[in-house]
Amino acid sequence: MKRYILFLLAAMLECGIMFSQNNRPLSPMLNIPGEFKQDYKDVKKGTSCILQRVIKLKRPTEQGESKLQAVVVANGIQVGVPVNELGVIALKATDKNSFWQTAQLSNDLISYYEKKGYQEGMRKEQAREADDYMKELEQAKLFYDDAAIEDYLQCMLLSIIPEKMAVMRDGTPLVRVLKSPAPDMLMLGNDCLLVSTGMLTTLDSEEELYAVMSREVAHYVLDHAIITVNKNIARAKRAQFWGAVADGVVAATEEYLYDRYDYYVPGLIFATNDVVQALVNDNIANRMGLDYSEKQEKEADRMAMSFMSLMEKNKEAVISALNKINQYYQRNKDVEVLSKYGAYGSLPERVGKLGKFTPLAEDRNYLKKTSTVVSYEAGMMDYNKKYNESRRLAMKNINNAMACSDDYLMVARSIMKLSNSKESNAECLEYLNKADETSKITNVNICKMKILLLLRENKQADAVNLLHEYQELLNRMYQQPHSQEDSQWIAGEHTWAEKLLDRTYIM
Repeated sequence: MKRYILFLLAAMLECGIMFSQNNRPLSPMLNIPGEFKQDYKDVKKGTSCILQRVIKLKRPTEQGESKLQAVVVANGIQVGVPVNELGVIALKATDKNSFWQTAQLSNDLISYYEKKGYQEGMRKEQAREADDYMKELEQAKLFYDDAAIEDYLQCMLLSIIPEKMAVMRDGTPLVRVLKSPAPDMLMLGNDCLLVSTGMLTTLDSEEELYAVMSREVAHYVLDHAIITVNKNIARAKRAQFWGAVADGVVAATEEYLYDRYDYYVPGLIFATNDVVQALVNDNIANRMGLDYSEKQEKEADRMAMSFMSLMEKNKEAVISALNKINQYYQRNKDVEVLSKYGAYGSLPERVGKLGKFTPLAEDRNYLKKTSTVVSYEAGMMDYNKKYNESRRLAMKNINNAMACSDDYLMVARSIMKLSNSKESNAECLEYLNKADETSKITNVNICKMKILLLLRENKQADAVNLLHEYQELLNRMYQQPHSQEDSQWIAGEHTWAEKLLDRTYIM
């Protein structure tokens, strides 16, 4: 270790000529260790070295010499290696910074920027596009606001993203959680990482989430979005495009304005599948350069696996996560795919090519942290009449001893919506009683469902007693602080109960 430090100090002292003001730096100081893979100029194969930075020579010292040079120190002497010849050095990433820096150098991003420029105008345009997109998401109430979940994801992102790149780019992405059943992650042009609730509930371990996030960081670090935008066809004017998106969201919302939903949760707003489809689709992904090519997706897969190995995590988590995402789409064949992967056509092939893997065991710490998201997602599936999916999600919490009252209630609701037999009704009542035991407050939804079960079994007298109890619960709710929407719901339920009482007395 001491020897390495002395070597580095000596190398730093030798840096004079190539770092002169006559030459333009194309990267910050990097100091990535490496080793020459072959004899190069006066440097022998196997010689250790330090790649310090990349510069552009103002005046090459030799005729025909490349202006783009990597400044490398070997044997205490400064050596210029043309960027297009960097393959002579095996760079050895030792941490997250050097890993992603090496990835950028290996992909020759510096030469790409020298040809294309940093395209600041396009980057600003992409940032504005992302801001417009987030405004639409906000207006459609598609953000899942939970400070604890967001901070958990932000901390994970910070453990992956480099503090310093090999190119003159900076920025620290921030995480927002998107209400969407589809397992997806989107890195927007304004440095916002969108993580869907569907992604959090599809995965079962922190390492799987780390793997998927590493894939998205690979797209971000390698600037795949900007490269893709350069390849995409000319686009309509921004205002025109987002105006059309907004119209689609309004139309999708209006369809559900008068759709009665009998499951009451104060202040909680579920998203409809139509609204999500209007705002998470291939057209939007294409516009923002997020419709990555199959080559870029495969590159992100490989980078994530290598990064996982470097960080001493299970690289098979990448395959495990992608396999679960693939299973989601296989399970929901009738549901339009809502992600940047389009129809997910290449995913089965990609999963197969990544090799065999051992499924990761469930991570109880992860399941605990995401249990509230699972409960929400179960409720959203119920709201969208996806009762089998709602039950599957709720059972995930129940089977892992993470369940809240609403999880038992969701299972009971799915049973009632999909079956009507003596056995299923008895099973439903068991889950309702469990919901009642678990609930910290009096839950009007449990009471209402028990009323419906009694009516199914022709127990009108018991139903009448419970209807009176239900009305009393509604009265208590009305005495508590509540919104105008809550008032409307309470009034509607009172009317329903009164009419049902009249019919029940007649029966």
